[in-house]
Amino acid sequence: MEVLAAWRDALGALSVILAVAAFVVYFWQTLAGEVRPHPLSWFLFGVLSVTGYWVQRDQGAEAGSWALLAMSIICFLLVVVSVVKGERSFSTQEWAFLVAGIFVFLFYLFTKEPNVAALLITLVDALGYGPTFTRGWTNPNKDSVSSFALNGAKFVPSLMAMEPISFATCLYPATLLVLNAAVSVMLLYRRRALAIV
Repeated sequence: MEVLAAWRDALGALSVILAVAAFVVYFWQTLAGEVRPHPLSWFLFGVLSVTGYWVQRDQGAEAGSWALLAMSIICFLLVVVSVVKGERSFSTQEWAFLVAGIFVFLFYLFTKEPNVAALLITLVDALGYGPTFTRGWTNPNKDSVSSFALNGAKFVPSLMAMEPISFATCLYPATLLVLNAAVSVMLLYRRRALAIV
């Protein structure tokens, strides 16, 4: 039993290391002017990550929840960075996603319904990736392939460390793994396509 707990702790720690590596890459690329972060998107992702972490914590996920805890902190740090070095225009759609994210946070705060909250944060986050995909498609050099790849990869050890494994604890991180991988692939594809033209 102790070996299994130690293994889960190691996987949880690895997920945090990957989250920090993704942050360092993105932060460095932002300071260098290679990427332009979007403060509203990072704030939305922070609110949703906090809610997802809270759901996992309340379900007893322990080491499996560490990636979302790290991600929550990192998202809010990136809000600060992106206010200084990021985009300045926000669409009505992006504001609507932020309002939806705050609604989901408040919903979980008052109801403590983990399955419904997990479904809602996953849905809002997936929809919130819409502007990310759009920006990446039109301007693939304004975002970080390596950061998205690392952000997706951090959920592999996180999911392996997850206990208990349930809809509430696993839906959101599994979806984020897929979304981050999809953005990475799309950015690579668009960069190569534009280089050929």
